[in-house]
Amino acid sequence: MPEKSIIELKILDTEFNLKATENEDHILDVANYVKTELERVKTANPFTNHIRIAILGCMNITEKLLKAEAELENAEEQKIQEIGEINSVKEELKDAHDLIEAEKVKYATLEEEKQALDKEMAEKEELLTQYREHLRQSKADSEASRKTILDLQNQLFESQIELVKVNKNSIEKDAFKNIEEKIKFD
Repeated sequence: MPEKSIIELKILDTEFNLKATENEDHILDVANYVKTELERVKTANPFTNHIRIAILGCMNITEKLLKAEAELENAEEQKIQEIGEINSVKEELKDAHDLIEAEKVKYATLEEEKQALDKEMAEKEELLTQYREHLRQSKADSEASRKTILDLQNQLFESQIELVKVNKNSIEKDAFKNIEEKIKFD
């Protein structure tokens, strides 16, 4: 059991002893507050008796207490409201965080798709380059073939001309031979 101590107090010219089981400094602070309040009431009402001063002082202290309790209650209600608002903001932040995480997943998926498309694009570019090279080679081959065909056509044409000349000479020789033979037979 805590040790009790005796505190001597004097309020409104009245001395008395108080047994204290708690912090003596706290009890002295309370006693000084009451003494100060009662002295203020006595100063404002110098011809009033001690009982009336004590009652008015108690009423003043009680008014301050009730006002402080009302302020405390308002502060607690405001605190509860602010906690509700904080919880609401936390919920919004959680929703925003969830949305950000979902967007991160979408972004990662899009990034993977982009990389796949970039790879496919690079492959298509390589294929296009190969096709262009093949087309260029085919054009070169085609041009060479065209020149070869033109050369062959020219050679064929020249050969046909030679053949016609040879045939003409041969026909003329045959005609001369036939004429000679006819002349010989005649």
